[in-house]
Amino acid sequence: MSRHGSRAGYAVCVIAALLVATSAQAQATTPAKTPATQATPAPPADEADTLFARWDTDHNGVLSPEEFRVGWHQLQATTELHRLHEQFVAMDANKNGCLDASEYAHLELIRNAGKSAPPLAMFDTEKNQCLDFKEYVNVVDYMLKHQHK
Repeated sequence: MSRHGSRAGYAVCVIAALLVATSAQAQATTPAKTPATQATPAPPADEADTLFARWDTDHNGVLSPEEFRVGWHQLQATTELHRLHEQFVAMDANKNGCLDASEYAHLELIRNAGKSAPPLAMFDTEKNQCLDFKEYVNVVDYMLKHQHK
Protein backbone atom coordinates (compact mmCIF):
# COMPACT_ATOMS: atom_id res chain seq x y z
CA MET A 1 0.00 0.00 0.00
CA SER A 2 1.28 3.47 -0.81
CA ARG A 3 2.07 5.98 1.89
CA HIS A 4 -0.89 8.11 0.72
CA GLY A 5 -3.23 5.11 0.76
CA SER A 6 -2.11 4.31 4.27
CA ARG A 7 -2.78 7.89 5.40
CA ALA A 8 -6.22 7.88 3.78
CA GLY A 9 -7.06 4.58 5.46
CA TYR A 10 -5.89 5.94 8.80
CA ALA A 11 -7.97 9.09 8.35
CA VAL A 12 -11.07 7.05 7.54
CA CYS A 13 -10.53 4.92 10.65
CA VAL A 14 -10.06 7.99 12.84
CA ILE A 15 -13.24 9.59 11.50
CA ALA A 16 -15.17 6.37 12.02
CA ALA A 17 -13.85 6.00 15.58
CA LEU A 18 -14.84 9.58 16.38
CA LEU A 19 -18.31 9.03 15.00
CA VAL A 20 -18.78 5.80 16.95
CA ALA A 21 -17.56 7.46 20.15
CA THR A 22 -19.81 10.46 19.62
CA SER A 23 -22.78 8.23 18.92
CA ALA A 24 -22.11 6.08 21.98
CA GLN A 25 -21.70 9.14 24.17
CA ALA A 26 -24.92 10.67 22.85
CA GLN A 27 -26.82 7.45 23.53
CA ALA A 28 -25.42 7.22 27.06
CA THR A 29 -25.95 10.86 28.08
CA THR A 30 -28.98 12.07 26.12
CA PRO A 31 -32.45 10.95 27.08
CA ALA A 32 -34.56 9.71 24.21
CA LYS A 33 -36.46 12.55 22.57
CA THR A 34 -40.00 12.22 21.46
CA PRO A 35 -40.94 13.74 18.11
CA ALA A 36 -42.84 16.51 19.93
CA THR A 37 -39.77 17.61 21.95
CA GLN A 38 -37.11 16.99 19.32
CA ALA A 39 -34.93 20.09 18.97
CA THR A 40 -33.68 21.45 15.68
CA PRO A 41 -30.03 20.44 15.33
CA ALA A 42 -27.47 23.23 15.66
CA PRO A 43 -25.45 24.05 12.55
CA PRO A 44 -22.34 21.85 12.23
CA ALA A 45 -19.18 23.38 13.71
CA ASP A 46 -16.51 21.44 11.81
CA GLU A 47 -15.97 18.62 9.32
CA ALA A 48 -16.70 15.90 11.88
CA ASP A 49 -19.97 17.60 12.84
CA THR A 50 -20.84 18.07 9.17
CA LEU A 51 -20.22 14.39 8.47
CA PHE A 52 -22.19 13.34 11.55
CA ALA A 53 -25.11 15.57 10.52
CA ARG A 54 -25.06 14.09 7.02
CA TRP A 55 -25.10 10.54 8.36
CA ASP A 56 -27.77 11.29 11.01
CA THR A 57 -30.59 11.10 8.48
CA ASP A 58 -33.41 11.19 11.05
CA HIS A 59 -31.71 14.19 12.77
CA ASN A 60 -32.12 12.82 16.29
CA GLY A 61 -28.50 13.46 17.31
CA VAL A 62 -27.69 9.73 17.41
CA LEU A 63 -26.33 7.47 14.69
CA SER A 64 -28.19 4.22 14.45
CA PRO A 65 -26.20 1.21 13.26
CA GLU A 66 -27.97 1.49 9.88
CA GLU A 67 -27.19 5.22 9.54
CA PHE A 68 -23.56 4.49 10.38
CA ARG A 69 -23.42 1.59 7.90
CA VAL A 70 -24.87 3.68 5.05
CA GLY A 71 -22.60 6.63 5.86
CA TRP A 72 -19.56 4.39 6.14
CA HIS A 73 -20.20 2.87 2.72
CA GLN A 74 -20.66 6.33 1.21
CA LEU A 75 -17.38 7.46 2.76
CA GLN A 76 -15.58 4.38 1.46
CA ALA A 77 -16.98 4.94 -2.05
CA THR A 78 -15.94 8.61 -2.00
CA THR A 79 -12.46 7.72 -0.75
CA GLU A 80 -12.08 5.08 -3.45
CA LEU A 81 -13.25 7.50 -6.14
CA HIS A 82 -10.65 10.06 -5.02
CA ARG A 83 -7.95 7.36 -5.06
CA LEU A 84 -8.96 6.33 -8.58
CA HIS A 85 -8.87 9.94 -9.72
CA GLU A 86 -5.34 10.35 -8.35
CA GLN A 87 -4.31 7.21 -10.26
CA PHE A 88 -6.00 8.51 -13.41
CA VAL A 89 -4.17 11.85 -13.19
CA ALA A 90 -0.86 10.08 -12.55
CA MET A 91 -1.33 7.80 -15.59
CA ASP A 92 -2.29 10.72 -17.86
CA ALA A 93 1.33 11.30 -18.93
CA ASN A 94 0.58 14.00 -21.50
CA LYS A 95 -1.90 15.75 -19.15
CA ASN A 96 -4.64 16.05 -21.75
CA GLY A 97 -7.39 14.86 -19.39
CA CYS A 98 -7.77 11.42 -20.89
CA LEU A 99 -5.86 8.19 -21.31
CA ASP A 100 -4.81 7.42 -24.87
CA ALA A 101 -3.88 3.97 -26.17
CA SER A 102 -0.27 4.03 -24.93
CA GLU A 103 -1.32 5.28 -21.48
CA TYR A 104 -4.08 2.64 -21.38
CA ALA A 105 -1.53 -0.07 -22.20
CA HIS A 106 0.53 1.02 -19.19
CA LEU A 107 -2.33 0.63 -16.70
CA GLU A 108 -1.38 -2.01 -14.17
CA LEU A 109 -4.70 -3.84 -14.57
CA ILE A 110 -4.21 -3.99 -18.33
CA ARG A 111 -0.55 -5.06 -18.13
CA ASN A 112 -1.41 -7.79 -15.61
CA ALA A 113 -4.22 -9.11 -17.81
CA GLY A 114 -1.79 -9.51 -20.70
CA LYS A 115 -3.32 -10.85 -23.89
CA SER A 116 -6.72 -11.27 -22.23
CA ALA A 117 -6.99 -7.52 -21.57
CA PRO A 118 -9.93 -5.90 -23.33
CA PRO A 119 -9.15 -3.22 -25.93
CA LEU A 120 -9.48 0.47 -25.11
CA ALA A 121 -12.30 0.74 -27.67
CA MET A 122 -14.49 -1.44 -25.44
CA PHE A 123 -14.68 1.40 -22.89
CA ASP A 124 -14.35 4.41 -25.21
CA THR A 125 -18.03 5.39 -25.23
CA GLU A 126 -17.27 8.75 -26.87
CA LYS A 127 -15.26 7.04 -29.65
CA ASN A 128 -12.48 9.63 -29.36
CA GLN A 129 -9.55 7.19 -29.00
CA CYS A 130 -9.03 7.97 -25.31
CA LEU A 131 -10.70 7.41 -21.95
CA ASP A 132 -11.97 10.18 -19.71
CA PHE A 133 -12.21 9.61 -15.96
CA LYS A 134 -15.71 8.10 -16.10
CA GLU A 135 -14.60 5.65 -18.78
CA TYR A 136 -11.50 4.83 -16.72
CA VAL A 137 -13.69 3.99 -13.72
CA ASN A 138 -15.63 1.65 -16.02
CA VAL A 139 -12.36 -0.07 -16.98
CA VAL A 140 -11.42 -0.62 -13.34
CA ASP A 141 -14.92 -1.85 -12.48
CA TYR A 142 -14.96 -4.25 -15.44
CA MET A 143 -11.50 -5.60 -14.75
CA LEU A 144 -12.25 -6.22 -11.08
CA LYS A 145 -15.57 -7.91 -11.87
CA HIS A 146 -13.92 -10.15 -14.45
CA GLN A 147 -11.00 -11.10 -12.23
CA HIS A 148 -8.43 -9.34 -14.41
CA LYS A 149 -5.86 -8.20 -11.88
